[in-house]
Amino acid sequence: MKRLQIALLDDHAIVRHGLVSRLALESDFEVVGVYSSSRDLMAGLLADPADVLLLDFVLGPHELDGVLLIRALRVKFPKCRILVFSTHHDVATVILALRVGARGFLGKGEGMGQLIDAVRLVASGAVYLSPDMAYRVAEATAVNSDSKEKIRGDALRFVSLSAREQEVIRCFLAGMTITDIAGKFSRSIKTISTQKASAFRKLGVTSNNELFRLKHIIEGV
Repeated sequence: MKRLQIALLDDHAIVRHGLVSRLALESDFEVVGVYSSSRDLMAGLLADPADVLLLDFVLGPHELDGVLLIRALRVKFPKCRILVFSTHHDVATVILALRVGARGFLGKGEGMGQLIDAVRLVASGAVYLSPDMAYRVAEATAVNSDSKEKIRGDALRFVSLSAREQEVIRCFLAGMTITDIAGKFSRSIKTISTQKASAFRKLGVTSNNELFRLKHIIEGV
């Protein structure tokens, strides 16, 4: 029987070690790649394709991650099924991840047994969500099932921007430049840029134009 080819990306060494040790106990699993950065992941999947990718949603500030990484992976490796696992698993994040191509979402607080079940389920072509999360996602989207944009809007209202990220985005929407915002809050330009980039990842936007198109939604966050 052909074993499931599994790759994983996480920027914490202890997490990677624990996952590899547990996955290796399953006779039908084969870990073909273990990565700490999105760049290494992209290169590694070209050399060693995987059936299922375990993907940490939030990486370091200089890494491609979140929605943008899922989008890139879906384009480059359409046959690889993505199972996201993250400490950030609010409803909005889960909805956005599924919308751009993830096949499942697992909170890092869930047990290893659930992880193994999720890998097998996603490999079979199904979508994995815990029963509680499946209910919450259904509840969040059912009200607005007549409009995909409304679903996206409702999801964005739940996004957990930090207080400083909210400050940066609202000032940016008000017409301030990164330099202006840095001066206003006595922070470095690099810090403001990092906070803006982090907010973009959480909101699922990739450009200033996309952000301004969602202005009426974001201002309600």
